[in-house]
Amino acid sequence: MWLFVILLISTAIAQPGNEPINLSSINSPYADFAPYISADGKTMYFSSSRPGGIGGEDIWVTHFESGTWTTPQCLGEPVNSPLNEGSMCISSDGRMLIFTLCFDKASYGSCDLYYSVLTSTGWSAPQNMGSIVNSTEWDGHPSLSSDGKKLYFASKRRGGYGGIDLWVTELVDGRWTQPKNLKYPINTARDEISPFIHADGKTLYFSSSGHGGYGGFDVFKVSMREDGSWGEIINLGTPINTSGDDYFFSIPASGDFIFISSDRPGGLGDRDIYSFPLAELVRPRVVVSVSGKVVDKYTGKSVKALITAEDLVTREKVAQTESNPEDGSYYIVLPWGSLYGVTVEADNYAFHSENFDLTGTAAYKEYSVNFELQPVKVGENIILNNIFFDFDKSDIRPESFPELDRAVELLKKYPNIKVEIWGFADSIGTREYNLRLSERRANSVRDYLISKGISGDRLQARGFGFDNPVAPNTTEEGRQKNRRTEFHIVEE
Repeated sequence: MWLFVILLISTAIAQPGNEPINLSSINSPYADFAPYISADGKTMYFSSSRPGGIGGEDIWVTHFESGTWTTPQCLGEPVNSPLNEGSMCISSDGRMLIFTLCFDKASYGSCDLYYSVLTSTGWSAPQNMGSIVNSTEWDGHPSLSSDGKKLYFASKRRGGYGGIDLWVTELVDGRWTQPKNLKYPINTARDEISPFIHADGKTLYFSSSGHGGYGGFDVFKVSMREDGSWGEIINLGTPINTSGDDYFFSIPASGDFIFISSDRPGGLGDRDIYSFPLAELVRPRVVVSVSGKVVDKYTGKSVKALITAEDLVTREKVAQTESNPEDGSYYIVLPWGSLYGVTVEADNYAFHSENFDLTGTAAYKEYSVNFELQPVKVGENIILNNIFFDFDKSDIRPESFPELDRAVELLKKYPNIKVEIWGFADSIGTREYNLRLSERRANSVRDYLISKGISGDRLQARGFGFDNPVAPNTTEEGRQKNRRTEFHIVEE
C-alpha cells in the first residue's frame, strides 16, 4: 500500500512542466538553503554562507519584483552575527522573524530559537525564546502558523521517539506553552526535521529519514483532521524528492509552488534553492489572503489597530494581527469554507467590519481591503456590515451576533452617546412595504441591544426602505449589502 501511494504521488507530480527551476538570480557558488517564502509570495528569506555577510551562515532577503527575484541583501546586524544564523520563519504580517542561532553564549543548548521584531528603525536585537521553548539539547527549524499562535520546530530534547523529533508550542495569554511532541506516526525512531505549517493552519510538510522513500531525507505532507489528530502521511514523490537529502522548504499562501533547497546535480554551488509547481494531490487547503491599510477616514493617516477574523458561524477566531503603525498595512489569511467577519478596532475610533463569504467553489484569491476608521462623535454614520437579514425577513441571522456584541461593547465604552439605528432594505417590493420592513429590522437590532443591558432611552429605530443603496440591487450579493444597519450618532 505504501509503495502504491509513493508511485501514485510520483506519477501525479512528475509531469511535463513540473521540473525544478533553479533560482539562479539568488543562488551562489556557496551554500544557499532554508528558503522561507512570505505568505504573499513576494519576499523570501534564506540562509547563505556566501561572502558579504557578517560571518558564518547569515540570513539574506530577496523580493519578487517585475517577474524576477532581486539581488539578495544580507539582513546585517543585529540579526546576523559572526555565528551561524540558520533556518528561519517569518510571521504572516512580515514583522517577526524567528530563526535558529547556534553556539551563542546566551543559548541553553547547542542551537536555540531566537526572535527579532521589525521596528521603524529596522530589526530589533535578537532575543532568546526562553527555556520553555528551548532545551539543553539542539533546537531549530521553526515554522509559525499564520495566526501566530502555534510554533512548530525540530528538537533533539528528551521525551521524543528517537533522534530529532517535531514539536509544537502554543501562544496562550502572551506566553509560549510547554512544547508537545507531535508523536507517532509523524515522529519515528529516526529523524524528522524542517517542519513547515502552511497558511491554512492544517497542512504540515516535513522531512524525514524514517518514513521510507527515495533517499536520505524525503519531504512529506500530512493534514490535520477536524478533531486535531493527523491524517495519512504522503510522500511528495519525484522530482521534489531525490536519492539525496531533501529538506528546508516553504510554500506561499496560494499553495501552487514549493521552494526547496537541494544539492541535486546541476546546481551553482553547495546547495541551491529551487522552485517546483505543486501537483493538486499534494497542495495544501485553499485559503484567501486579505490585505490593505488601516487609516483615519478624515486625515488619511495610518492607525495602529487590532484586526480580528472570526468564523461567523462557529464564532471561532481564525486570525488576529495588528496593523503596522508606520504605514497602516496588515495581512491575514482566511481558510476556505465558511462566512467570515474581519473587524478592525482602535482606540478612539468606532470599529469597522467587513465580511467574506468563502462557501462557493474553492479558489485562492487575494482581497485588497482598506479600512477607514471613524471617530466616535455626533454626526458619524457607522455601517454595521456584519448584521444579516434574509430576504423579506426582520429576524436577525445568528451570524450577526458577533457584530451586535461589538456594538454593545461600543455603547458601554461610550455611555453618553445616543444613536439612531437606521434600517435599510433592498429594492424588491413597494416603497411602503420596504419602509415598514426596514423599520422592523432596526427595531430587531434595538431589541437585541436592550436585551444586553443598553438603555432604550439611548436608542431610536428608523426605517429608510430602499433609499440610499450602497450596492447595485441587480444581484443577490448587492441586495444583501443593501439589507443593512447603520448607527447614526446623535448625541454624546
